[in-house]
Amino acid sequence: MHVIALAQKDDETVGHYDILKSIFLADKSHLNEYGRPVTFDNYVAMRAGPVPSLAYDFLKEDKRALSRNRIGNLPWDRASAGSGRYYYSNPDIVACDGVLSDSDKDALSDAYGTVRNSTFAEIRELTHAEPAYIEAWDDRESRGAFDMSIGMLFDPPDFEQAEAVAFLSKHM
Repeated sequence: MHVIALAQKDDETVGHYDILKSIFLADKSHLNEYGRPVTFDNYVAMRAGPVPSLAYDFLKEDKRALSRNRIGNLPWDRASAGSGRYYYSNPDIVACDGVLSDSDKDALSDAYGTVRNSTFAEIRELTHAEPAYIEAWDDRESRGAFDMSIGMLFDPPDFEQAEAVAFLSKHM
C-alpha cells in the first residue's frame, strides 16, 4: 500500500512489477540495516526475479490467500492494463499507518525511488544478481517458483540471524 501511495503522490501509475521489486529491495535493505525485513514475506525465485509471494497473491487478488489471511476488501483499486498486467491506485493509507514503522516507510520510499529511477533492464539485472535468487533459481522450468533462503539476503549471508527472523515471522 505504501508503495502505491508513493506513486500516487507523484501522480504516477504503479504496476505490480514496480510494487514487487520495491518490496524486495526494501525488505533486503531493512533486513541488513535493522535485522528484520519490512514485510516478513516469503520470497520465491521466478523468471521475473525475486517475488514476495504473499504480496504477489494479494496483488493478483488470489481468493485463497485473501481468505487464509482474513482479508475482505483490499485497500486499493486495481485496473487492468491488458496482458495480465494491472495498475494500482487510490490506496487507503490509513490502513497501514499503524502497521509500518518510520524505518519501514523510509525503506519502501528509497526502494521505490530506485525502481522508479531505473530502467526495467537495470532492475532486472540488480535483482537477478542477488545471491539468494541465484542460489534458488532453476532455469529449466521457466514458470517455476523456487523458495529463496532468507539467510542469503543478508550481506554477508547469515543463516543464524535468518532463523531468528523466521521465528519472529511465525510468531508475530
